[in-house]
Amino acid sequence: MNEAPPLPVLLVEDDPDLAANIQDYLEREGWRVEFAPDGALAIHKLISGRFSAGIFDLRLPGLGGLELCQRVRAEIAPALPILILTAADTLEDRLRGFRAGADDYLVKPFALAEMMARLRAMVRRSQGGLRPPAETLSVGDLRMCVPTREVLRGDRRLALTNMGFAILEKLMRQSPAIVSRADLEFHLWGDEPPGSDSLRTHIASLRAAVDPPDLPPLLHTHRGVGFQLLASRT
Repeated sequence: MNEAPPLPVLLVEDDPDLAANIQDYLEREGWRVEFAPDGALAIHKLISGRFSAGIFDLRLPGLGGLELCQRVRAEIAPALPILILTAADTLEDRLRGFRAGADDYLVKPFALAEMMARLRAMVRRSQGGLRPPAETLSVGDLRMCVPTREVLRGDRRLALTNMGFAILEKLMRQSPAIVSRADLEFHLWGDEPPGSDSLRTHIASLRAAVDPPDLPPLLHTHRGVGFQLLASRT
């Protein structure tokens, strides 16, 4: 079943062969694709049009993918779901992408079917398909206002990706219960979880934002079981 969004997807990729493969695949599945070979043209398209999601290569000529993510988040389309494509597969490389504002990532080479699953999940989350009714949540000194997407740890405002927000909201709603890895993956990706260990990277990015070194940790990992948000452990 096709799940094409009402608005096009912006594909920013300087490799013409890969870009053509991605565009052909998405359009066969019923999606509309706008293409930009570099960050400068991508900025122009984002300013002049509306998109359901963006697929950005990190290694672009001129304006790089990380800077493009940062500008989109800060100036142009703060809520746009962004999937980054990267040849780098270290945790720090992926965390840099999340800090720049990306919501998810794929490491090259990748299967086009996995790209489709990630894209569908990002768009579904952005449209509110997985979000429970709006309210204000709190665990210890961590507070989340769901309607405004504002998250505070004490008096510090936390900058979270869309994926980080979705994970944290799930953990806060079920605190102090432990949320299994399988439940989190289903919450984020539905019946099409990614083949790579994406959840571990997203948890690491979320932990870096929620648990700064000078504050007691709230996010706890129970190896082989799942994850828990808890203000104090007895």
